[in-house]
Amino acid sequence: MKKLLAVLGLQAFTFHNNFWGNGEAHVKLDNKQLQLIEDALEKNATENPANEDAKTLEDLQATISGLEANETAVQEALTAALNLNGIERKEGQSVAQAIADLGAKCKEYGDSKETHSIIKTTGVEKPSGDGIQNGFYDPNAPHNQI
Repeated sequence: MKKLLAVLGLQAFTFHNNFWGNGEAHVKLDNKQLQLIEDALEKNATENPANEDAKTLEDLQATISGLEANETAVQEALTAALNLNGIERKEGQSVAQAIADLGAKCKEYGDSKETHSIIKTTGVEKPSGDGIQNGFYDPNAPHNQI
């Protein structure tokens, strides 16, 4: 009963019985006591709304699930990109280190002078006029001369 008194904010219950003493004893609350209970319930509801906490918890769990799925997708894409370029992923290697290794390999490919043509490749396609006329290669273009 002490816990119930603490929850209701009362010091004691006053039990009442009928005139002859038979029947169940009951408790009567006056308006002040009822108002104390109402105020305590409203204070508890505003300080710790259970519904909002549950919703926030569900939102956080959904966010965590989304982030875990995103991390898995990034790991798989990074592993595929590394394998495509012949780079072995080291055990315990972070994503940032793996991306740095992949960037170094890309730089190596970009700086390579071993291409099938003499023209410098920049990685950007140029519009026609660079040895291509009407969709066909121009045999008179300087880079097509032997």
